[in-house]
Amino acid sequence: MPIHCYFDEPDNYKNQFDFYEQGGSPFLLQEFIRTIENDKNNIEEINISWYLFNNQYLYDYLKKLAANGITVNVITIPLEGYDNNNPKVLKNLDTGKKTTQELTKYNLARKIFGEVYRSTSLKNFHFYVFSHLYVRSANIKKFSRGTLPYSLHIKSAYIKKKNGYLLLMSSSNLAVRDLVKNESMICIENEPGYEETANTFYKNLIERSIAIKDYRSSLNTTCNTHDKAVFQFSDSIYITAPFYDNSANHLEITLINYLEAAKEKIILCAQHLAAFNYNFYATHHSTLEKNETRQGILGVVLKMADKGISVTCLSQTFAPLPQDEQKFKDVKFRSPVNTGNFQKFYNQLKNTKNATYFINNDIHSKYIIIDNLLIYCSYNFTPTQFIYLDDVNIPTFKNMPNVSYTGIHCEVGMHVVIKDRKIIKSFEANVANIKNKKQTIQVK
Repeated sequence: MPIHCYFDEPDNYKNQFDFYEQGGSPFLLQEFIRTIENDKNNIEEINISWYLFNNQYLYDYLKKLAANGITVNVITIPLEGYDNNNPKVLKNLDTGKKTTQELTKYNLARKIFGEVYRSTSLKNFHFYVFSHLYVRSANIKKFSRGTLPYSLHIKSAYIKKKNGYLLLMSSSNLAVRDLVKNESMICIENEPGYEETANTFYKNLIERSIAIKDYRSSLNTTCNTHDKAVFQFSDSIYITAPFYDNSANHLEITLINYLEAAKEKIILCAQHLAAFNYNFYATHHSTLEKNETRQGILGVVLKMADKGISVTCLSQTFAPLPQDEQKFKDVKFRSPVNTGNFQKFYNQLKNTKNATYFINNDIHSKYIIIDNLLIYCSYNFTPTQFIYLDDVNIPTFKNMPNVSYTGIHCEVGMHVVIKDRKIIKSFEANVANIKNKKQTIQVK
C-alpha cells in the first residue's frame, strides 16, 4: 500500500507521565526510522523540517545516513525558540535508566546545535534555521519559548529516492521533554500529485533559511520580510508560508470548499479549535480594502450541522462558558489561548443540532474527515493559521515596550488530502478510540 498511517498514545506506555530520552512519541520515531531504513539503499536525499529538533536518537541516525553518502537537510527554528523552563529527569525507554540531571528542551537542542556549529567533519549533513517570526497584535504577551512565536510549525520530511519519493508528516514534534500524547503520522510513497509541490517547498524553504554556521544570535529576526516565491496550489497537498503570497487566506477558502461539499459527516480533531468569527485588519494587508470579520471554518461546520450533516469535534483545549463553570468545576481543562473566540464558537455549537464535542487533554493530532476524505494537517484550527498579512508594523508591544516587529504574518503549515478508504477507516477508528477513553469528556 503506497500510503501508511501510524498512531501513538499514552496508553502504549507504562507511565504516561514519564519523559523519554527517545522523545515525546517513541513509537512514531521508531516507525519514522524504520521507514527510511527499509529503503535507505534507494535514498539520495532527505529533507526534514521539524518544528523542534532536539532528539538525539533522530540526530544520530541522520548523521549516520549522511556519513554513508545520503544528503541530509534539516530545517528547524532558532535555538532561542526552545523552551528552557521546567527541566525534567529523562527515562530511557529501553533500559529504564534515568538521567542524573534534569533537562529542558533548550538544553537538549543546544547540545545538537552546538555540535553541528562546531563540527568540521559532518559530511553531507546540512543544518538550517528558519528564523521568521509572526505576530499581528501589539497586545501579545511574551511567548513561552522565546520573545515572539516562530512560524515554522510543520513536522514533515520529503525524501528523494533514485526512483520515487517518500513524504512523511506527523503531529508529533518527536521532541525530548514532551509527554506522550495522542499522535499520528502519515507516510505517502510514490503517489501522484504530491511530490512536485513538496520538492518546490523544500527548495524555497532552504533558500530562505540560514545555515547554522552563518547564524548569529544578534541577527534581527523582528524584521520579517521575505521575497515571494511562485507557488502552484495543489488538490493533493497545500502549504502556507510567508513567502507564498496570500497562502494562509487561500487555505481557508480551500477548506471551506471541502466542508461545504459534505454529504453525511464532518469530524474535526485538533489540539485547538477557535477559527470562528474573527477579525481581519486591512491596514496590515496591501490588497484588502476594508476590515472584515470572517465566519471561519468552524462557522461553516456549524452551518453544515444545521443542514443535517453529522458533526463531531474533538480537541485538547476547552473553556466553559461562564454559566457552565459550576457544571465543570471539578474538571481541569487546558484553556485555549484565545478564550473569547473559543467561547463564541462553543456557545453556538451548544445550540446546534447534529453536533457533538469531546475533550481529551492528550489530543495532539490534527485532521479533518469529510465523508470519504481525509485532510491531514500540521496546523491547528485557529484564526492564526488562516490569516496572511504582508504589512504588519508594530513599533512597540504593550507588554514588551522594548520589542518591535515589522514584516509578514503567516504560519508555515501543510496539509495533504487522502482518499484511500483504508487510511480513512484507520482515522475513524482513532476517533472512536479517543471518544472511548476514560479521560475523554463529552461536553456537547
